[in-house]
Amino acid sequence: MEVVLNTERKPETVNPAVLISGDAWSLEDDVSAFRSLGIPHDVYAIGRSIKLFDIVDHWGNVDCGESVWWAEHLPDKWRSGPQRHTLGAMRGFDFDWSIPQSDYGMEDILWHGSTALFCVYTALAMGYQRVVLAGCPMDSGGHWYHPGIKGPRWTGESYRAWLDFKQLPESEWVRSMSGYTKIILGEPSAAWLSDQQK
Repeated sequence: MEVVLNTERKPETVNPAVLISGDAWSLEDDVSAFRSLGIPHDVYAIGRSIKLFDIVDHWGNVDCGESVWWAEHLPDKWRSGPQRHTLGAMRGFDFDWSIPQSDYGMEDILWHGSTALFCVYTALAMGYQRVVLAGCPMDSGGHWYHPGIKGPRWTGESYRAWLDFKQLPESEWVRSMSGYTKIILGEPSAAWLSDQQK
């Protein structure tokens, strides 16, 4: 799949592996389990998950105008300067990406599969050799910052977007720590993470 960076500036990476952190209920346990594998990695945070880390390399959101305030008011946790990613040119973001995707019969919706899938595509385009999802189970268990409150409700089209991604050869470089994305992509191991060759 052709992923296009429409911004002149190029994103910076440090390690060959990246942890993408979502906002689901499983985030804290997933991050703890991933860290126990002892692999040096960059962090690509989504939404409020940025609060769990001392250093963040990237921050992504595809909620368009709803995420502008967040993008403009992120905490100062950057390793190499703000690297904020989204679809299309948007105030407050540093990187504008274009990623072709089927409309799945819902042409009024810009993106299917969650911000996590957007971050996976862009992480691979940035050259990461291993990508691991934490707090991205694609279920309705709720968010880590509001325990006990259920949601969101994912559509069938969102799961189809993940299943379509699984058919691509580069999906072999991506794993997940929990939920349906773990079922679809598999779970990372220390051996898989250490073998950082595409």
